[in-house]
Amino acid sequence: MKKLKADLIIFDLDGTLIDSKKDIADAVNSTLVGMGLEEMALEALYHYVGNGVRPVIEKSMIDSNQAERLPEAIKHFQDTYIEILLDTTVMFEGIGEVLDHFASKGKKMTVASNKPYRYVDKIIKGLDMSRYFLSVLGGDSLHTSKPDPEMLVESMKEAGVGREGSIMVGDSRVDIKAGINTGIRTIGVAYGFREREELVDAKPDVIIETPLELKEVIE
Repeated sequence: MKKLKADLIIFDLDGTLIDSKKDIADAVNSTLVGMGLEEMALEALYHYVGNGVRPVIEKSMIDSNQAERLPEAIKHFQDTYIEILLDTTVMFEGIGEVLDHFASKGKKMTVASNKPYRYVDKIIKGLDMSRYFLSVLGGDSLHTSKPDPEMLVESMKEAGVGREGSIMVGDSRVDIKAGINTGIRTIGVAYGFREREELVDAKPDVIIETPLELKEVIE
């Protein structure tokens, strides 16, 4: 397997470090029911989780001729999700070992997520992951979000590491494009929320199948 040297590892959150899809889907269904609509099958919602659930809520409200209630629906989702986001969300099996490994090797690690910061912060703290990360950024922390390079550039600034020493790790096309747009190497994780074909099309430097493979790939 290809080896990549790095001083800084920038991680996506959902679908990369944590399995959060059930709590997100439950918050969407709570919103739909609250708006007088029918729940969606969890498997159907899981398909949307990786790219954000707002389009699902928007489509449901428009299809039911309630487009004017969209702000109410979005607020319902936000208020619900902040309360249940740790109900079933856990680190993927092996992630704790991976983070301990890189911490013991002196690697700098950050999180760059498109999820709003208040959710990211609560999850990171709730799962006792804060000690691993030099910085944690959410989708509303800066002016732009992935695939714009701003979040990754900010992570590199805070770590004091240049492009040649940085790697982006994520489960989606958006993550890989963010890394490519920043000019750093990328690792796609096929165990996440998106289809493997999406990762292949995005052309990361390496694709891994399990979290523990990160220990083998990153030197």
